[in-house]
Amino acid sequence: MVNDTEVVGSARRPTRAVVLELIRLSGPISRTELAAATALTPATMTTVVRDLIEDGLVAEIGMGEPTGGKPRMLLEARRDARYAIGIRLGFESITYVVVNAWGELVAQRTGDGAGEAPPDEVVRRMAAEVDRLIVDAGIDRGIVTGVGVVVPGPIDRSTGAAVQLPSSLPWSDFSVRGALAEALGVPVIMENDATAAAAGEYWTRATGGTGTFATIHMAIGIGAGIMVGGELLRGVSGNAGEIGHLSVDLNGPRCHCGGRGCLELFAAPIAGEARYAAATGAELPWREITRRAAEGSDAAAATVVRESAEALAVAARGLVNMLDLDVLVLTGEGFGFAADLFAARTQEVLDQTFFARRSHRVRVTASADPERSAALGGAALVLRETLTMTR
Repeated sequence: MVNDTEVVGSARRPTRAVVLELIRLSGPISRTELAAATALTPATMTTVVRDLIEDGLVAEIGMGEPTGGKPRMLLEARRDARYAIGIRLGFESITYVVVNAWGELVAQRTGDGAGEAPPDEVVRRMAAEVDRLIVDAGIDRGIVTGVGVVVPGPIDRSTGAAVQLPSSLPWSDFSVRGALAEALGVPVIMENDATAAAAGEYWTRATGGTGTFATIHMAIGIGAGIMVGGELLRGVSGNAGEIGHLSVDLNGPRCHCGGRGCLELFAAPIAGEARYAAATGAELPWREITRRAAEGSDAAAATVVRESAEALAVAARGLVNMLDLDVLVLTGEGFGFAADLFAARTQEVLDQTFFARRSHRVRVTASADPERSAALGGAALVLRETLTMTR
């Protein structure tokens, strides 16, 4: 069962949303158990469940074992009721996924990144890839609920613009969300990659059912996705969690954000590549540096990754102290082959210095699917928004 704190945290969402999510996470489950978990009356629960069944989202799958009275009919969310597309728009590559109503991966592909191409050209290419993906997966387009497009933060939620993409091109004035919706003819939502990654980890049950946790997502930059009581923390403009611009050295170098000593200047891939080149005279991509560090085949690579991990651990300590988390997930392709090394060092620091450690321990883990978690989260957010809409 979903624990009570998560249900309370979800109480602000529409009743239908809460009930469907409980069935998805906890099914098979009876109406009586649902009513008890949500504090809804049996009559209200009967109405909500009936509507979900009529919409094809939930099915009755048989009677459960008697528990002192008559057997109760069990309910389960239907996997094949709806599908959603998730897209993670990156500079070097674009990831596309299709998930079913349970958040399970059905199909995927990777295409060329945005690079220096004009925004309208990138959107046309993304729309064509989505069309091919739907056809190749053999899915009825009529039950594709929408697309979640995920971009590096910050974003402009009001206009649907991706303001972090190359400033030499008009991305800040271009509505990725609007253009993609027009090209595909389906609803499109937009989210920053770190927040979407948190949604992906939660929807795919990677957090073990807890709804109060954070992800640290590393790609070109570093961001945090924060969920409290099953609800994403977005902030006023949708850009909460910019941990990459938390200072870890007040006297450090100036960052493009205007601050000094920001985490990204020490832990992001481009910073690691620069330190490795300064130490060895050789220019290697970050992924190769992390591979060598993980293998133990290159002392310079190991030192560079250890320095990055140390800086990340300092910022992570601040994050978990502020939010009193019990789970922290490291995700994103920026960790390369060294995600376990980053997780281990962060775990060590939190075990020794987390303020509330005498009350509870923080569990740090590397994502099981770091390169797709943000795209999966984009799809999950579409499902969460569209499947829970009231009639």
